[in-house]
Amino acid sequence: MRFGPSKMGDGVKQLLIANVAVFLLSSITGMSVLADWFGLNPHDVIFNFRVWQPFTYMFLHGGFWHIGMNMLMLWMFGSELEKLWGRKEFLRFYLITGAGAGVFSLVPYFLGVLAGYSGHIPSIIGASGAIYAILLAYAVTYPDRKVLVYLLVPVKVKYLMLIMGIMTFVSVGNGDGISHITHLGGLVVGWFYLLRNGRYRGLNIPWKQWVQRYGKIRIVGDPKSPQPQRSTPSSTPKGWHRVSSEAQLRKEMDGLLDKITRVGYEQLSNTEKERLLELSSQLSKEGERRN
Repeated sequence: MRFGPSKMGDGVKQLLIANVAVFLLSSITGMSVLADWFGLNPHDVIFNFRVWQPFTYMFLHGGFWHIGMNMLMLWMFGSELEKLWGRKEFLRFYLITGAGAGVFSLVPYFLGVLAGYSGHIPSIIGASGAIYAILLAYAVTYPDRKVLVYLLVPVKVKYLMLIMGIMTFVSVGNGDGISHITHLGGLVVGWFYLLRNGRYRGLNIPWKQWVQRYGKIRIVGDPKSPQPQRSTPSSTPKGWHRVSSEAQLRKEMDGLLDKITRVGYEQLSNTEKERLLELSSQLSKEGERRN
């Protein structure tokens, strides 16, 4: 069994280097120096106009395990997403969802100030908001893939993400020193980003297929409802041909992914984009049958 992705993309590599470099710098200068200016402090952002903090806080980490777990998740799940989306789109998603999670974290404090709260809260640091968004994107793109929880229990990614989302929601405000509101913000911002850009920015999210799969109920007599068409054995399939062998499926998928790496997803034709979604779905089913 292979552990982790087979190849790390340039975008993931650049993020790893940036995070590790900042962590080493904070180890030399002291975290308090950097956290004061570059950590996310809601009071400083709102009242002292340190508007850069929602972008810089995600590169600071409070300890080895903090940065270690975040970078491990970035490598494991981000590498495959970057291979599918391309470096530019992956970095855009990471930075937007990370910053968006930071802005989301400002809302409770702002509402508290309006209600009369005047206390101080510590700064928020860490890339977890962006990492939660990456986990969400991976779960939506490859919902039936399995991961080993605690290296023992195989769980489909879609169920693991659902459990994590529920636990994050119920943990907001429990005072354990973890900014669960930032994690929740990463999920919320990531979801809306995927919903808005899923079919047009290179993200492998088969919304159309899902709607067709679960939206089979038709209103009887509705003139707008399309009538089913029966296919005949003699009909010639149009567009991409079907490939029965898994090896051929993977070969064709690799060819499309290589083209994305060379020219970017947006340069694919509509037929190639649809075929990419179809191949992903077929390979997921093949993997599920083997398991």
